[in-house]
Amino acid sequence: MGSPSKPYQCQRCPRTFARLEHLQRHDRSHTKEKPYNCGKCPKAFTRKDLLARHERLAHSSPALDATPTGSPQPGSPHVFDGLNVLATAVAGRPLSPPSTGSHLMNTASPASFPVALTDTVSGGTVADSQPAAAVPSEAPGFTEPFSSYSQSMSHDGDDFTTFLDSIPLPSHPYSPTHQPLPLFPAFHFDPTSSDYDHIISKDKSANYIGSPSTPVLPRHGTQLPSLQPDRTQAPYKARQSTGQISVTTQCRDRIIATLADYSNVIHNPFVPSRHALSRCLGGYMNGYHDHYPFLHIATLDTDASPVHLLLSMASLGAQYCREPDTSMELYKVAKAMTLEHVRREFQWGCLTHNMTNHVDKAVRDQDVIETVQAFLMLISVSCWFERDPPHHEALYMRSIMETLLRQGGLNELPAQDGTWESWIRSEGVKRTKLIVFCFFNVHTIVFDIPPLILTEELTLDLPCTEKEWNATNANQWLVERSQSREEPKLQVALNALFPQTSGAKGRLESFSSMGGYVLIHAMIQNIWLMQKASRLPVSNGGFLSPAVITSLEQALENWCQCWEHNQESSIDPFNPHGPLSFTSTALLRLAYIRLNADFSSARRLKTWNPDEIARSLKDDLCVQRSDRLTRAALHCAHALSTPIKLGINYVAHNLVVSWSNQYALCSLECAVLLAKWLEVATVPNPEPSLTEQESKLLEFVLEMAMEVQHGASREWLLANNTRLSATVTGLWARLFTGDYIWQLVNLIGRSLKRYAEILDPSSSDGPA
Repeated sequence: MGSPSKPYQCQRCPRTFARLEHLQRHDRSHTKEKPYNCGKCPKAFTRKDLLARHERLAHSSPALDATPTGSPQPGSPHVFDGLNVLATAVAGRPLSPPSTGSHLMNTASPASFPVALTDTVSGGTVADSQPAAAVPSEAPGFTEPFSSYSQSMSHDGDDFTTFLDSIPLPSHPYSPTHQPLPLFPAFHFDPTSSDYDHIISKDKSANYIGSPSTPVLPRHGTQLPSLQPDRTQAPYKARQSTGQISVTTQCRDRIIATLADYSNVIHNPFVPSRHALSRCLGGYMNGYHDHYPFLHIATLDTDASPVHLLLSMASLGAQYCREPDTSMELYKVAKAMTLEHVRREFQWGCLTHNMTNHVDKAVRDQDVIETVQAFLMLISVSCWFERDPPHHEALYMRSIMETLLRQGGLNELPAQDGTWESWIRSEGVKRTKLIVFCFFNVHTIVFDIPPLILTEELTLDLPCTEKEWNATNANQWLVERSQSREEPKLQVALNALFPQTSGAKGRLESFSSMGGYVLIHAMIQNIWLMQKASRLPVSNGGFLSPAVITSLEQALENWCQCWEHNQESSIDPFNPHGPLSFTSTALLRLAYIRLNADFSSARRLKTWNPDEIARSLKDDLCVQRSDRLTRAALHCAHALSTPIKLGINYVAHNLVVSWSNQYALCSLECAVLLAKWLEVATVPNPEPSLTEQESKLLEFVLEMAMEVQHGASREWLLANNTRLSATVTGLWARLFTGDYIWQLVNLIGRSLKRYAEILDPSSSDGPA
């Protein structure tokens, strides 16, 4: 019922309003009526303020009416051309044409943008907007258009306000705008290749068109790639909670009875109540499972699952329930039981001898894979803490896990007879082995230690789609399976990303969400190995050669195209198909950054000491100005722009806490790379002088810093060549200073804060 102060009742919903015009405006949200028409284009809007905003953004800039060969009018507002291309893809707003007439043009299909963004664009949909065109310059190297922009921008805040306005506030807190995809295209793709769609400007000279050395900018180079497949998709609902798992009294009694058989290693076992166990297992399902989906939830039976597997799941889930003491007690019991189970069942060659029939082998293989899963969960608990539990336990348990996998056959899968049940067993084993491979790579990223499984050793097929894996019955599985294409083998898919590889068989069109996740980990592993090999004396200590970097960038570009064509791809971590595609985009950023700087030995996260980590980042990592580095810094800066728009503290305390730890790892390198670039870009009288692109990127970062740092002026930020770096690094640090579950994430935030203090102690205090 409406209160006396709100007498106007909506007839379609319970809402009440104090004024009639408010009710009328609300009623149009039901009828979809758009009475406010734009006088300069066919668009219409439900609200007058939306029309005013549209006119300000779409029709107020003289650059929008300029011809391709025109130049900005004197005194006209300056517009982000190069930097604004990224925001253009998010906002669905037309990009101003370049000021020069000779360019190659890349066009993104409006249908390729997510339908979920349609409500965030002022009064219209992305499909209604003109496609954003990006135009590379003729000069080799950095190929972003930066016309209609000058130093005077810094004296007028309207341009930066316009830029921020172009980033729509999401209707859902996990909107794709939170995680813009960083894409750094290679500089020398073959311009005749059919893999990259491009349009030649009519006034382009014939000599330029036919020049084989001309850099061609792929369609992902200056804008966000499409976030959904290249066809219109129906809006989806956010992924629902996986739900709780009910532990019965009989199940808990079985756990207690089984633990009694392990009294030689567990003297006083801790077993929570069945309600607490149910809560902890639910925490596992809702917090961890979607990031590493190797268990088949629809057929999971707690009454039949091994006790050491259940206790490992509960220990991990208790962390997500914010019950660290319960998690630690369960971890101790589960670890002791799992290690003793290995000693009893799998040591001294028990895996291979006296196998009398296939039934015995199948039972033993199932026991092996369930024990591997238990170890994976225990390692997931311990590797993110310095102690309680200590991270070094994760490092020795992973060697046992690797041994079990190899003894059971690294590429062997259970036989299938065509039934749903046999397929679940086979797919579950495959997913477990591939996720172990990825988890070993995460350890390589964190602790700079060699991976225990190399990409070249795996010959498994890539995993199926998440819709097929999450089918709840055989009939639903058959329907999803009939609509899915057969996934290629890992080696075939990886080779196909490198078109010039002799072993490549055709072009990879798409992959599943988990398939893309595995492939990007394989790429990162290869980059790490090549960087380590480049330090050998035979290589004269050189970094990766330009030819190698270009080849890797082209492979990453092909990965991006396949990612787009996956129907389940989204950079929404709560999309109904899981967060794997979102996490993959963060790893993609890390792969590109690793091509510009060797972070592998400079982070020293394994010391768990923020001072030592920060000092290593300061002293052991150097960068040199180049077009490629500027492009990387541009994407790092843009990745920070959305949290600034939404509020650093809001994102830190409400959003980042639900993302994978791998996001924090990638953001660490993103923050440091941007800081390193700013250091070399803000030295007095740089030699050679800053290029146009570097100057404009510097202006963009200055505007972001002044937006957030209260009272900061351009003069204060540029007082020395480290203050701006320190200020921006401090902004990154604030993203990871919340109350996180895992100590490693807090360590990243503290290390970045310390790094900022080393760069410029006065930056944390702000301007006087």
